[in-house]
Amino acid sequence: MHGSSSRTSTFALAAVGAIALAVFWRTAYPTITWWDSSSYSTAAYTLGITSPPGSLLLTLIGWPVAHLPIGDSPAHQLNLLAGALAALTVVLVMRLALRLWRLDGEGDRPLTWPVMSGAGVGALGFAFSTDLWEHAIKFTPYILTALFTTLILGTMLRWWRDADTPEAWRSLLVLGLLFGVDFSVHRTNALLIPAAIVWVAIRRPRTLREPRPVLVAFGGLLAGLSLQLLLIPIASGTASPLDFFAPDSPRALWDYVSLAGLGGHFLLNLWPRHAPLFATQFGDLVRATGDSFLTWRGTAGVLGLLPALLVLVGFGALVARARRLGVAWITTLVLQAVLTVTYFNIPANFFRPFDRHYLPIFVTLGITMAFGALMTTRWLAERLARHPVPAFAAYAAMALLPAGQLLGNWRQHDAHARHFTLDYARNALEALPPDAIYFTMGDNDTFPVFYAQAVEGVRPDVTILNISMSNSEQYIATFRQQHPDFPLSLDSLQRQSMAAREPGFALPVPVAGTADTLALITASMYGSQFQPADAVVMDLLQTNAFRRPVTFAVTVGSAITWLQPHVALEGLHWRVVPAIDSAANLATLRHNLLERYEYRGYADTTIPLDDVTARMIGGQYTSIFQALATAERDRGDPAGCRAVMAEYLRAFPLDRVPAGDATPASLRARCDRVGE
Repeated sequence: MHGSSSRTSTFALAAVGAIALAVFWRTAYPTITWWDSSSYSTAAYTLGITSPPGSLLLTLIGWPVAHLPIGDSPAHQLNLLAGALAALTVVLVMRLALRLWRLDGEGDRPLTWPVMSGAGVGALGFAFSTDLWEHAIKFTPYILTALFTTLILGTMLRWWRDADTPEAWRSLLVLGLLFGVDFSVHRTNALLIPAAIVWVAIRRPRTLREPRPVLVAFGGLLAGLSLQLLLIPIASGTASPLDFFAPDSPRALWDYVSLAGLGGHFLLNLWPRHAPLFATQFGDLVRATGDSFLTWRGTAGVLGLLPALLVLVGFGALVARARRLGVAWITTLVLQAVLTVTYFNIPANFFRPFDRHYLPIFVTLGITMAFGALMTTRWLAERLARHPVPAFAAYAAMALLPAGQLLGNWRQHDAHARHFTLDYARNALEALPPDAIYFTMGDNDTFPVFYAQAVEGVRPDVTILNISMSNSEQYIATFRQQHPDFPLSLDSLQRQSMAAREPGFALPVPVAGTADTLALITASMYGSQFQPADAVVMDLLQTNAFRRPVTFAVTVGSAITWLQPHVALEGLHWRVVPAIDSAANLATLRHNLLERYEYRGYADTTIPLDDVTARMIGGQYTSIFQALATAERDRGDPAGCRAVMAEYLRAFPLDRVPAGDATPASLRARCDRVGE
């Protein structure tokens, strides 16, 4: 590359990276959010091990960033790290578009301003596409996966250039190493391995028959995979709340990496299909692709068509300029798509979108889009070289690509004021009685409270267990190692025997204290349809004997139906009590809902509500408010009921957090109908 061209290219790449970084940092979440964000933020801070397949490399990269003493919250620092990784991905997308431009067999072309500006505009269009942007503002493995996709594709392009030289084996060594290390990211890029083999076969098929390059690539793969061995010493030395299944031995490590606890065999479950292959599974990929590259509704309008148009231009121009390279590139994309859909085998109406697993495909499309923008800008420059005014207008029109993406996706991805998840975790923990034992149920009621407690020091006196995981004896064994004083007295076989008993037996629970301190002593528990977790709860209740408060997140719900006669609703938790004291319980519930809890953002129309925030978590708040209002009405205080409803509607407007077919008038009218 010529000296001036190199300096210009460096400046252009830096400018594109800086623009992307500024947007990502401006719109980053201020703290944790739902699903993976809170678990991986906790893992990075505590050097913990997340559930399989985990992301060891992300944890290792995040640990020093989370502990930077800069006065910010660790979660926000990690979200800024995600933005930096995303900006680097965007820079590499631009660089790879430029590399495609130079891989046409016509020598070392100078990188002119039209070429670089086109590639930069295309890269920024990809930066502000919905799926990349979504993962650029929160700390999860998926943005690191996208970065590794660019590194893998870049190495494949470098090998393509050098395939006929004696040094070509070096690129294959790096390629194998990247695939191996990516196993410690999130493994999705492993689906690129068949494409890489076909890539080599198209460019120089005899390479696959030569021992040296094959052994070198395989050696690099093994070297990269060896990073997973670090899990053993980490698991042996950490006390993170995430270490449910610590891989602290070679056998445990194999169980972890092979996903034995989730079904094993690396979840390779290709047949039968869980949903129609084309109508549902490929249809989901088509939908997600359209969300990022083909929209025509909303704020951006027809500008949302530009990304798809430039992708098509990129494919066409690449095949026209370098047919074999174009065929190899298209084959790579097709294999990515086919293998991704085939491997993940998602059911219809799955409870959570799979868009994050399509990011490697979107990276390939993003590079193609940037190349298409490059070719379009170059074509315009050649046609309008003698007409500066039309040329300037044409260049300005190209800037509509990232502008349209920004305009169309800004509101959806501007997360700088979204505190919902941490507020929920603080509400849940801070209202618990002192020294409480707290059972949670799923991801979104467990990992946020883990983060709040382990990272931000909220209520360290509380002991948190997941009732779903309590069905696993391995989880209970690990938990007891971490909490040797926890009130469980039965061994595994004894709990299994208890769980196997016929439903309907009485569970005697001794109560420590006196009648005047504990009100009435009634401690018979009745069960039906017992699970291993129920035996854990029964063991706890008998051993604990009400010495420590035992509480359940309201999300646990039907998992403790046999305990319902003996629990009192106090807010976001149920508390097991010897006897229900309606007045005392109502006062606690009222204090938590109306005075203690924070509901930031729910009533702010400038902040969009995602499905988890509005429906799942907002639905919990709704049911608790309505329970309090009903209790006020039933004790003969319709005015108190209406006051509760008014506070509820102020905090949770029905057009933001729907409550079935309820209206403000119907909710207030319920306060006058006793017994409804």
